[in-house]
Amino acid sequence: MDWEWDSDDEETFTAYHEAGHAIIGCALGGEVDSVSLSQASAYDDLDDALPRRFGDCVVDWGRVDPQHPWQQQRELLTILAGPVAEWVYRGNDTSELDAESWALDWDHARQCAAGMVAGRDKQAQLLRSVVGRLQKIIAEEPVWSAVAALADELMIGDPVGAERVDELVRFWWQN
Repeated sequence: MDWEWDSDDEETFTAYHEAGHAIIGCALGGEVDSVSLSQASAYDDLDDALPRRFGDCVVDWGRVDPQHPWQQQRELLTILAGPVAEWVYRGNDTSELDAESWALDWDHARQCAAGMVAGRDKQAQLLRSVVGRLQKIIAEEPVWSAVAALADELMIGDPVGAERVDELVRFWWQN
């Protein structure tokens, strides 16, 4: 089944979303195995209710203890960087939030927060805090330029590998 994007904007939003995951993950010491956009997902024929937007970013943290607080923080920041980068691209307009396409990220972020702090109120507070910090970090230089450059490359349509993501991060961080 070959899906078409609802609009060119949907592809652009997804490109910024995936670029956010990749740039923050790389900046925090992960190796981005690949980041890509796809007009179809592995679940094409399974459920028409799934979002038509699909991207993928695979971050390899190497040999780490997944229970170590620093690793949990890196993962949470990387998970939420995608939705936040897309939101920044959209102009931080809360009416533009697309919770449906972010559902997997939010679920993953909630699971990560649950492993970091006890109690739903503290978890919600942690998530709000991380989103607020990321909003400031991603909107500023050099992060925004790196995210935008990667999003542009993703729009070409080919998957982007670790070496290119590393090059973008090094280029924008040194300028």
